[in-house]
Amino acid sequence: MTIQRIKSKFLSLCILFASLFYLMSPLAASADPEILKMVFVPASEKGDVSDYESLIEIISKRADILIEPIKVVDYNAAVEAMRAGRAHIAWYGGATYIKAAEIANAEAFAAGVRKGESNAGYYAYFVVRADSPIQELKDIKGKTLSLSSIGSTSGDLIPRVEIKKAGLNVNDFKNIVYAGSHDACMLSAINKQADVCGMSSRNFDARISDGTIKSSDMRIIHLSPLVPPPPLAYSKKLSQELRDTIKKATLEAHKFGKIGGYGGEMSHYIEVHDSDFDTLRDISRLLK
Repeated sequence: MTIQRIKSKFLSLCILFASLFYLMSPLAASADPEILKMVFVPASEKGDVSDYESLIEIISKRADILIEPIKVVDYNAAVEAMRAGRAHIAWYGGATYIKAAEIANAEAFAAGVRKGESNAGYYAYFVVRADSPIQELKDIKGKTLSLSSIGSTSGDLIPRVEIKKAGLNVNDFKNIVYAGSHDACMLSAINKQADVCGMSSRNFDARISDGTIKSSDMRIIHLSPLVPPPPLAYSKKLSQELRDTIKKATLEAHKFGKIGGYGGEMSHYIEVHDSDFDTLRDISRLLK
């Protein structure tokens, strides 16, 4: 074999090993997309995407990334979008996030604090028409209960927990219906299609604030203990550098303009961690 052929084979092997090293390196494995897809769950008839537009604009500018918001039809679709790689960032309800963390590589990183409030948590309300004879949770026995949608934290999971704590079960109701969203649940009670609605305190407060309902139209008969907040989560398939950049831009977004989130305008965003949702994991296990 000539020296020239030996050199040629050596060069070929070097190129081969260099290519394999690149393909196996963390940098190559975590190549980030040019456009990040951000998925929303329709918790409100008013449109969650519009609530986040200002936040997305600020994060995009501060982190120098493009973010495209996508509204999906239900909680399962939001989880599946990230699992399949069609979404890279998501707003999830707490219960939905637990599933996304389990099967879709989701990682919670931030939650919004509403103006005038001291934390990012919220409540599940049981609400009735103002003229309803129902005064407390035990009075809903034998009535029609409306909930938001299957998998909703404050519109399904927590109301079922509160019902159990009150000594009631599914057989104690005339009917249990899922209205499809928190707003639809509330309207079903207003329109006498249901006797009581279990829903998110944020949606209830937002609909009073925007004039959809008057505070004199409805009464709150029961509120749950504080619920872990609905988080923003990103896919762990994104590089750590990009995730850190997104988190930093989100936590500092309030310094650069008005920001929104689940339930309307936010004061600021705080950092959250996966362990913050362990209480919801415990509740899910108990209900099962």
